[in-house]
Formats: sequence, C-alpha cells, structure tokens
Amino acid sequence: MQQFAHRHQKLQAAVKHRWMSFIQAARPHRGLRPIVPAPLPAIDPVALTMLAVNRLGPATVRTATNGRALTIAVPDDRTADIFRAALQEMQKTRRTDRLVDVVVTAEPASRRRGADVGQA
Repeated sequence: MQQFAHRHQKLQAAVKHRWMSFIQAARPHRGLRPIVPAPLPAIDPVALTMLAVNRLGPATVRTATNGRALTIAVPDDRTADIFRAALQEMQKTRRTDRLVDVVVTAEPASRRRGADVGQA
C-alpha cells in the first residue's frame, strides 16, 4: 500500500508540473510588448456602395453590350482592392467583366459624363 501512495504522489506531482508549464506558456510574457497593427482608415459603407453602383454598374453593362475594355478610376488603393475583389467574383458569372480595369487616381469623382471616351 505504501508503494501505491508513493506512485500516486509522483503522478500528482508530474501532472501538476505539466499543468503549470502549460499555464505559464499560455500567459503573455511580461518582457514582450504586443505588436499592435496600425488602424486602417474606416471606409464609409454607404459611400463605398454608392461609388460601386455608380462606377461598376454602368461599366459592366457597357462591357457586356459593347465588348470593349473600360477603366474605372477610384480614389485610393483600399477601394481599388475592394472593387477588384468584387469584379473577380462577378467574373464567375459574366465573362465580360474581365474587360473592366480599376485604377487609382486623385481625380475628383464628379466628372462630366462623356469627357473621357472609354472610361466609366
């Protein structure tokens, strides 16, 4: 019986040691500071939706009917990435959406219609 108690104590000590090392590994280390990524500027979802409808909609309809390539101008890289992802998803159902290209320009969004031929 004494031998069983001794083995039980050794097992308890080993289990306790493993749990403590597991808990210590899961804790954040005090010497290291967490890396905080820089916050991305917030995109207004209403403005993004309006921009997408006003720019992507007519461009995709024109490419589907005319079969000519069009370029869409957007104000920043993040919006361009979102538009490109949307076009990539739309290309799964409409092959003509491959003809739409997205570029980043600093132009104001309110241009006269028809000022640039071939541009959306």
